[in-house]
Amino acid sequence: MLKMLSRLFGSQRHAIALGSDQNRVVIIHNHLFKNAGSTVDWALKKNFGRGFVDHRDDVSMRKGAEYLAPYINEHPYIHAVSSHHLKLPLPELEDTLLFHLMMFRHPIERVSSVYNYERKQVNSSTPGSIHARKLNLKDYILWRMEPGVGYTIRNFHIVHSISPRKANRKPVSEEELQMAVKAVKATPLLGLVERFDESMVLFEETLRCYFPSIDLSYKIQNINQDKKVSREERIAKLRSEVGDETFQLLLDENEKDLKLYECVLEEFHKRIMNTPDMSSKLKDFQARCADKY
Repeated sequence: MLKMLSRLFGSQRHAIALGSDQNRVVIIHNHLFKNAGSTVDWALKKNFGRGFVDHRDDVSMRKGAEYLAPYINEHPYIHAVSSHHLKLPLPELEDTLLFHLMMFRHPIERVSSVYNYERKQVNSSTPGSIHARKLNLKDYILWRMEPGVGYTIRNFHIVHSISPRKANRKPVSEEELQMAVKAVKATPLLGLVERFDESMVLFEETLRCYFPSIDLSYKIQNINQDKKVSREERIAKLRSEVGDETFQLLLDENEKDLKLYECVLEEFHKRIMNTPDMSSKLKDFQARCADKY
């Protein structure tokens, strides 16, 4: 993995060489639940057509590199794969670069979106949708905080940033937090839901050496929140609805995810600052998006 990452973050001259006909590039979208992944997929599909795969064979994908490596090799036309059940680390392939893409979101702001989405899944039999339909938001959060329940709103990003955990239901450790921080800094395509347009511009900048005509302008998919309401307002509303005690429990159970989020913000800011003429590129990107409506 380190060898692959060093290749990904080489010099500009090296990057252009890697984009030659001798080297294939495949984007691997770690499609995290309720992190704007459907909109990212829309943009990837627009660019790559049949070369984009929304991979839904979850059982196979959970096998990790032993499945993903031969899958990519056996499908040479693929340039982007999206999966809700990606298992890290990514494989290393000869003459093929894999670009890991992850979108992050404020862990507490994300909670209401998860709950509202699961409540709407009237035909779903997943534990999350069943509990969301029968419980109010406060009780749903309390259920999600139970040790035997999945990490959907509990240190969610850390769990999906590292290799599968040996003790899957135990609290996330400080060591795992540091592993996630290291992984985030090494992620070539790192984005923030709250700064989506800037994220897509960064993705374009990274990928243009390999795909010169890349255009990640988009139409928003799966809108579940009013964009006019700020993150602070949504979190304040959540706190008011569930009460101080439950809100504090939510903070406590996401302590490490909140720390990881701060590291993501720092890394994201560095990449923005290191992108020449970012403001004009963002303006151009948003103009392209406006043309979609």
